[in-house]
Amino acid sequence: MSNQPKYIELRPKTFNPDQILIYLDKVDRLFADTEIEYNNIKNQVQEVFDFVVSEKMDNEKISVSLAKVKASNDERYRKVKADLSASHKLYLYYKIQSKLAHSYCENLKQQSINNLATEKLTRG
Repeated sequence: MSNQPKYIELRPKTFNPDQILIYLDKVDRLFADTEIEYNNIKNQVQEVFDFVVSEKMDNEKISVSLAKVKASNDERYRKVKADLSASHKLYLYYKIQSKLAHSYCENLKQQSINNLATEKLTRG
């Protein structure tokens, strides 16, 4: 079994437009899905913070500034912040994968063009 990431193992080895489209579609979908998830969690962070601040103010009858301090130490807020961090890492990973996949496929295309040109030159 290989130690390479799955996207490297699955990449096309030769320039075949159909295989390349399927490969890039899969890589780009993973990137888009993680971007959507990252943005959803990013929105949740502020929503959770606002909710906890409001809850602290109502339940403890404290000022907004004190409620914000307490909210930033609340377990619910810390969990969603940790989720955001993990989601951001995954988003960046798939973003890089997508860029590398496109670059790799562009190189395959260029190699194919070079091989065809070399064949024409050596035959004729």
